[in-house]
Amino acid sequence: MSFDTIVVVDWSARAVPSPARPTKDAIFIGICRHGHLATLYQRTRTQAMRTIAGLVDGELRAGRRVLAAFDFPFAYPAGFARAVIGDDAPLSLWAQLADLVEDDDRNVSNRFEVAARLNARFAAEGPFWGHPVGRATPGLPFRKPRCDAFPFAERRRIETLIPRAKSCFQLMGAGSVGSQALLGMARLHGLRARFGDSLAVAPFEPPETPIVLAECYPGLISEAIAARTRPDEIPDKAQVRVLAWALGRLPPARLDALLREGDPVEGWILGHGAEAELASALP
Repeated sequence: MSFDTIVVVDWSARAVPSPARPTKDAIFIGICRHGHLATLYQRTRTQAMRTIAGLVDGELRAGRRVLAAFDFPFAYPAGFARAVIGDDAPLSLWAQLADLVEDDDRNVSNRFEVAARLNARFAAEGPFWGHPVGRATPGLPFRKPRCDAFPFAERRRIETLIPRAKSCFQLMGAGSVGSQALLGMARLHGLRARFGDSLAVAPFEPPETPIVLAECYPGLISEAIAARTRPDEIPDKAQVRVLAWALGRLPPARLDALLREGDPVEGWILGHGAEAELASALP
């Protein structure tokens, strides 16, 4: 089963809307449809989700199949969800996060308070950590706590295989993804509710639906992206454009096989182990 449209999203946990003029560390969406490329700049998470939902609606009406890949973790280390909700199913945890997270049209969210509420379910300090200097949140340590007191590892297996990938429990700091994951999983639960049986989440569900969501990490092909970044192009924009292009040029059977790889509890980063294939797919 081939995809007509590939969407790659560079997510952001910004606490205010991004500037009107495109800037780094904002949300960029790369779109590849049968080799034709486009990129969109989004100032807020609400705007981005409306754009993505509208795009998918249009593709479904046109009979086109969509793969949407987001650059934040889709799950936590094995054992975390069971400790929090009594269920290993990552998508059940998405529903729980959607109930807890508040994230308005101006990018104001309660992500630090949600992390503290999740921390309160454990006797030890953590596992979530990191908050802005001068904005202490009770129950949320500023520095990384000890991790050996929890019934789960600090990092998912896929993150041990990609050393540059950060732990999903780190909420602040260079390269951190913890805040993006909390806000992102809650938002993706909304897409699941909207599209129902037309949508599957890889690798937790078979990627055989008109819409498939997957976790990505543009750093897998960082050299290929750097080589194709245009003069003065914002790196975030370049990476969604080039990764969407690469995924769109893979043979359909190979892309389908990659979507079926990974851990059904911890999730997976699409394309891990196929970095050379992705890079060589690019002209």
